[in-house]
Amino acid sequence: MVVIMDKYFFDMQKAFAEDEAYYEQAVLDAAQQILQKPTVKMVFVTGGSCAGKTPTTERLAHYLAEHGRKTELISLDDFYRNPEDVIKYNDDGTPDFECPESLDLEYLHECFSALCEGRTAYMPKFDFKKRRRNDVLEPMSLEEEELCIVEGLHALNPEVCGGYIPAEKTFKVYLHTETDEYDEPRLLRRIVRDYYKRNASAEETIDMWDNVEEGTRKYIVPFKDNADIVINTYIAYERYVMRDDALRMLAEVPENSPSKAIADKLIAMIEPLPSFSKEMVSDTSFMREFLTKRIG
Repeated sequence: MVVIMDKYFFDMQKAFAEDEAYYEQAVLDAAQQILQKPTVKMVFVTGGSCAGKTPTTERLAHYLAEHGRKTELISLDDFYRNPEDVIKYNDDGTPDFECPESLDLEYLHECFSALCEGRTAYMPKFDFKKRRRNDVLEPMSLEEEELCIVEGLHALNPEVCGGYIPAEKTFKVYLHTETDEYDEPRLLRRIVRDYYKRNASAEETIDMWDNVEEGTRKYIVPFKDNADIVINTYIAYERYVMRDDALRMLAEVPENSPSKAIADKLIAMIEPLPSFSKEMVSDTSFMREFLTKRIG
């Protein structure tokens, strides 16, 4: 029996690896395109919430390093304005943190121009606990063969990657999750991820999803056609390994909650599916971003 189960476990891990191979090849293709353009100094990576920006950025950096191009990683989040410097507000009077103007674009341009021109940039760091930038700026410069990868919701917006940087020095990557199997794979990812990593309930995640997606439709999707490469980060097995956790989290949504209808829709969608253990997902898998750490 143990031998049979071990073989089953091995076969499923192999199947999972094959599912991820399409995504890994797409990231490798992006790296190869960048390597063929030695003038590129800045790679911009964007996608909606839970499209996989962080793990894709890390993989891209790894592939480039394997071929001799070192990278510096930059998060657009570090360019958020301090609360007293917010310049755009929602209709209800609250600060609009989804729009490009929530970033200090003037200073961002100054930093990115310096990096492209071989000068030292003094990079900010945003402290999300204090909700403001740190007082100390970190110096950053690029060696001749080095480039930086910029990750963030507005990375493909011309206000961020536009005309102030010569086009031959940029490469743009757009991430999405395209599947005919079910709606909103990113929402399911976010429910599971935020439950474990941000202490957010499924109800809280669903409640804010409309606003998150409104920002995606308004500020991210319109710039998809500007991308040099589009990568589908949907992994065929992901809903099976998230099934049990997601069902438990969705069951906690109260009956009288405005989020209950969406929770019930998700439950009806994933409950009939078979369940696979998260232990079958390797430590190096793309999906580890959205799951708890392996046991042991």
